[in-house]
Amino acid sequence: MSEASEKQAASPGGGIGVVIVAAGRGARAGQADGPKQYQRIGGRAVIAHTLDIFLSHPLIGPVVVAIHADDAELLQRAAGAHAERLITVIGGPSRQASVRLGLLALRDQAPEKVLVHDAVRPFVDAGLIDRTIEAIGERHGALPALPVADTLKRESATGMIDETVSRAGLHAAQTPQGFPFWPLLAAHEKAHHLGKTEFTDDAAIAEWAQIPIKIVPGSPDNVKLTWARDIALADERLSSAQHRFPDIRTGNGYDVHAFEPG
Repeated sequence: MSEASEKQAASPGGGIGVVIVAAGRGARAGQADGPKQYQRIGGRAVIAHTLDIFLSHPLIGPVVVAIHADDAELLQRAAGAHAERLITVIGGPSRQASVRLGLLALRDQAPEKVLVHDAVRPFVDAGLIDRTIEAIGERHGALPALPVADTLKRESATGMIDETVSRAGLHAAQTPQGFPFWPLLAAHEKAHHLGKTEFTDDAAIAEWAQIPIKIVPGSPDNVKLTWARDIALADERLSSAQHRFPDIRTGNGYDVHAFEPG
């Protein structure tokens, strides 16, 4: 556990709220087995693995899950015993709209800080969560990211390479993205009232609202399951680990009850 965790562990929740975005339909991953956040990897729904990490973290307080209107039963089954700890809201037509609704659901809890995380990043680990929380300031947010390693090409309208883009200073953004709660909510409310709906993540809306953002090291394991092949590879990864270590339950959270069922 990090120094920050040790200092705040005595206070359940530690003033940290979470919004998990799970309202998408995930057409790119295929619909035969349902939305990708409920497809099974390692024998459990993707979102179940994600919830495990956050709900086992000693600093995390209220957790909101923004879901599609049709998915209440799917979430209930996936969450299992965790369901009673969750605040569930029906998401909006876009990721931005769903996050705003999730933040509004946290107003009564008034957390000091908030993390926004994609449900389909089930391999987030406690260390990354710690780094993000520790980097959030009173007036600035924090973004886990990895430097771009691949050479970048800009495509022309004809499908040909238009130019090679310098990757100097470029990073691939991940979640959870963390912010002081009230400034992020205010940014979302302002964008909503102005009809600005083009933001694809919370760092983008924070930039627009002139909230500074600090980059912290991301994790190459913290992949977003976007395509059907991503789901298959994640299932293979977890199933392989369970086959090699059948009596060990896999996860990236804090091991507070190592040998209890679940």
